Formats: sequence, C-alpha cells, structure tokens
Amino acid sequence: MNHSVSISIVTSCRNAEKYIGDTIRSVNSHGYPHLQYIVIDGASTDATYEIVKSHRKDLSIALSEPDNGQYHGIQKGLEMCDGEVMAYLNADDMYCPWTLKTVAEIFAAYPQVEWITGQPAYLNAAGHCTRVSSNPAAAYPRRYIQNGWYRETLTGYLQQESMFWRRSLWEKAGGLNLSYAYAADFELWTRFALYANLYAVAAPLALFRKLPGEQKSSVAKQQYEEEVEAICAGFEKPFWPWRYLAGRSTFLNYFIRLLIWKKCGVIAYSENKGAWVFKSGVRRPIARFSMTEALLHRCL
Repeated sequence: MNHSVSISIVTSCRNAEKYIGDTIRSVNSHGYPHLQYIVIDGASTDATYEIVKSHRKDLSIALSEPDNGQYHGIQKGLEMCDGEVMAYLNADDMYCPWTLKTVAEIFAAYPQVEWITGQPAYLNAAGHCTRVSSNPAAAYPRRYIQNGWYRETLTGYLQQESMFWRRSLWEKAGGLNLSYAYAADFELWTRFALYANLYAVAAPLALFRKLPGEQKSSVAKQQYEEEVEAICAGFEKPFWPWRYLAGRSTFLNYFIRLLIWKKCGVIAYSENKGAWVFKSGVRRPIARFSMTEALLHRCL
C-alpha cells in the first residue's frame, strides 16, 4: 500500500458546532502519515472553534478570524496547502474510513490521472448513510463539465466532497473565483475541465450530509441557481431536445441520463490484481444511478 503521496485537506467553517467534530474525526481517523489538514474558522460565535481546538494536536493549521464567507475561507486554506493532492471538505460532510489511502494509491499508481471523484453517497442529520448511488464509475464527459451541463436540470451537480485533484491542475486552472458567493465550486470545475478529464472511482469516497432548510445548498438554492445561470451564459448549450425533455419531469430527466453513454476512463478495484485499476476507453452512462434506484425514489 503506497502512502508516499502527500495530501492536503481544507475545511472552512463558521457556527458549525453540530457537525464539525464528526467532520474532523472523519479526516484524522485514517492515520494517514502524509496528511496536511487545515481548518479555517470564520470567527464563529458558537462552540465551533472550541471543538476545533480540542482536535488541535491532529491538525496542521487551525485558524479563527473574520472572513468574507465560506469560499474565502476555503481559498485561504488552499493557499496554505503544500500537498501533491488537494481537496476541501465542508464542515458537515464526512470522508469514508478508506478514503485517503485509496486516493493515495490511485494518484501514486496513475500519473496521468489529475482529477477524480467517488461514487456519490449521502448522510442524514443523525449521521446515518441513507443512500449510495447505484451506478458506479459513471462517465464524466469533459465537454459537458466545461460547458456547465452538470447542473440540476441536466446531468445533476458534481459531488464536491468526493473531489480530489493534483496541485498541478489547481495551479493551471487558478483558485476559486471569489466573485461567486454560492457557486464558486461549480465555476471551478468548468475551468478544471479545460485542462483535465474527471475520472470516476467505483467506490464512495465521501458522504454529503443532506440538511434541508439548514445548509447553504438548501437555504440559498435560488441564489446558487442564479449564479450557475450567470456562469453558463456564454457556454455552449446542450442539444435542444435534451434541454426541453429534461425540464419536463425529474423522472424523464433521470431516464435521459441513463440513455447517454460516453467513452471515458474509470478506476475500479480488481480482486484478481488486488489493486485499483485504471481503464480508458470504457463506455459508461452519464447517470450515477440505475433505473431501479430511479423507480424506488419515484415511489417514496
């Protein structure tokens, strides 16, 4: 097992006392020897920073000071990173117990891989895993990402917490565009796709905690969508039948995703080889779920 790849993780938080402890433990519990973990607190007024300080011996940097919002804190932390591989994890999300070792093995074995994402998985407020997408190693066409087609009304948003990338890609694309208060990550992926393919790992790497009515993606959904519209204004549009039909219903949207298959590179574990194997030129659907999953959620 290769532990030689250095990994830097950033968590930006403010008034996140309910979940920040779980998030920090999900990163530090790996015992990964080449980890730099940076927590940037935006001058919380609750017990967030006290919880952060209780984990101080396991953190590379812990800082609390006023900032200009979540993305400002993330950018500040990422500028402090020195790892070969970079990522950021929000203060209510979690990594899986195997995440960092898996990421290190993949990046060490495949120098052509610059950017990966795991199989989407979800938590509820109680910290229970409620769903793992049932169609692993979906295709992520580069053209689709750079034109902003990975959005709710088309292919569905990319799962930020499962993203890991090489420092070289970050340096080529540049940092977060802080003129966007809600969709800076969405805009960043469009620039990453100018330089590198996004490869799917056929296993969950992180869990997104769904907190309806609490988190920014829920409370500020309209503002997020407005920024996405602004970002995509000058991009190529997908063919009109897809745009029209996908907007008719959620189920039809899901069905269309199952019909679109593209050649891509995937990373999956080989039982025979006992290692993560990269395969290029594999044809996969862009959907991250199966028809049975779509039917299940339609009846719930």
